[in-house]
Amino acid sequence: MSIQPRDLGVVVGRFNHEQLGHVSLFDTSRTFCQRTLVLVGSANEYGTLRNPFRVETRIEVIRNTYPNESDEVFMVRGLNDLTNELDISNEWGEYVISEVKTHMHKFASFMIYGNDEFRSQWFDAQQLKDTMEIIVPRSTIAISGTEIRGMLLLDLEEEWQKYTHQLIHKMYQRLRSELMQVDIYKEIYNVVRKTDMTMDDFKRVYAEYERIDKETKLAAIGK
Repeated sequence: MSIQPRDLGVVVGRFNHEQLGHVSLFDTSRTFCQRTLVLVGSANEYGTLRNPFRVETRIEVIRNTYPNESDEVFMVRGLNDLTNELDISNEWGEYVISEVKTHMHKFASFMIYGNDEFRSQWFDAQQLKDTMEIIVPRSTIAISGTEIRGMLLLDLEEEWQKYTHQLIHKMYQRLRSELMQVDIYKEIYNVVRKTDMTMDDFKRVYAEYERIDKETKLAAIGK
């Protein structure tokens, strides 16, 4: 089934930081829509486990990937949390719709997600009655934001380059420096460096920090 080009595609995520899986979402929107709006979530949070980078940095990385796209055609904007990124509700969906309309004066023709994401759960059927959802398989680009940050922490530049757009490769040292200024990543580094510093070591240590982080955030929203 062919999909007719539409006006506005919207992609929402934290993008800490952008990797090729994210680029595939952006490119899907650019293929099927005349305009794309990327909303960079948790814009109000940085220096944390899941959101180490400032929103300005995350936006700059994305913009550097598309240097020839005008802001009228490819827009990247910050999106603050209502509570935290684990709060999945229709209230959050209503907030996303409101923010899209604030920027674009209309809602999306297409919402684009990765197939391992829960973002479609933000909306009920009525909210999306005039919007098509596109699910982009992630299986062809098997990488996560966690692993990207692990490559920075372990200083695996060549590996990092395999999973990031070539136009941001010049930002490697700056991104690594920003990550290594975050206290929780300093802690993780101090644990991991006592081993042979493999990605498996990093993911094992990270998983424990993430478990605690999730428990704290779920408790904050009463779940």
